[in-house]
Amino acid sequence: MNRYTLPCAALAALCANAASAEGLPQGFTPPPGVMAQINLGEAGLLPSFYSNEVFGTVQGRIGQARATYGAASVPGAPQTGYEDSSSALVMPMTALQALPDGKSFIRYTLAATLGNGKPNPVELDGRFTRLDVQYLTFPDADTMYAFGAVLGRSTVDVVGSGTVEKHEFGLRGDMLRKFNANWGIAARAEYVLGDQDKSIRIAPGITLDHKQDDNRFYTQAELIGTYRSDETALAPEGWVLRPILGAQFQRNFLEETRNSFGALVSGPEGDTEDYGTVWAKIGLQKAAAPGQWSPMASIGLEHEWTNTLDKYVDDPDFVVASLGASMVTKSGAGIVANYTRHEGLNGKRANDCMTFSLNVPF
Repeated sequence: MNRYTLPCAALAALCANAASAEGLPQGFTPPPGVMAQINLGEAGLLPSFYSNEVFGTVQGRIGQARATYGAASVPGAPQTGYEDSSSALVMPMTALQALPDGKSFIRYTLAATLGNGKPNPVELDGRFTRLDVQYLTFPDADTMYAFGAVLGRSTVDVVGSGTVEKHEFGLRGDMLRKFNANWGIAARAEYVLGDQDKSIRIAPGITLDHKQDDNRFYTQAELIGTYRSDETALAPEGWVLRPILGAQFQRNFLEETRNSFGALVSGPEGDTEDYGTVWAKIGLQKAAAPGQWSPMASIGLEHEWTNTLDKYVDDPDFVVASLGASMVTKSGAGIVANYTRHEGLNGKRANDCMTFSLNVPF
């Protein structure tokens, strides 16, 4: 086993914890990359790097909106009364492999997601698998750069109507930067090439088939604060207060191809689709030593600032709340359980996400 494996694996788990050097083996001198992860973990930046909760929510909303457009376009279909409510179970597993220079790592994350649509006029159930492989480097204790590849596959069942299958491959880059003792930023961008195959039953014995490229540009950034009890009265003793301001933007590029009826089609609103949100949250997390659970909770507001596909479900403002706990074991493995709910203020949209993640020594 690489002599850096234990602390590196522990710090992968600490992505969702208030990292502390106190959990490192006695007499062990951490290499620069490990110390940087401790520092960025304490700043709350690693949770944003490892989390795909916002990204997954965005993909679910876009998929639901496309399916709703399809249902509403059928002759005689209702043009009002549509809703978007769903739940998802996300199960990622991450491993870090330390490289000989002491400041660089290879990250492997395999995530499986099961999506379950609530009984709506248009109901989607989905299965998603994604693999991220990235090179991480820490040039100093306050900075991380990451670059790598992503590979994904999804199958979505439009209940009672048909299926949509998609395969994708692309590149992802990340940056973490701690500005000072209280603030830092976590940013990412990815460009993915995808192809999708739709097969939708529009009448008994009649199926509409359509294949096209569906490429995606996605970017996200969060400004994250960290205030301890000796810095603010809002944080109880032994807890950390985390204010977060975030934004994301996605643009999809849809190929114009002919469907099985001979019609030339791209997307429901043309060959590009935009979706963007901003959010503000406040959270609390309890500091914990290895082997102890660290509870965490947050609440905030989210607003859609752009949405090409809001014709049938227009509910742009959400309350976002989350509750969870994490633990780093004394052997270096990490466990995170977290529940997040997005509740539309107009009552037309609601999304639940339950995440169970495991980080293990590699």
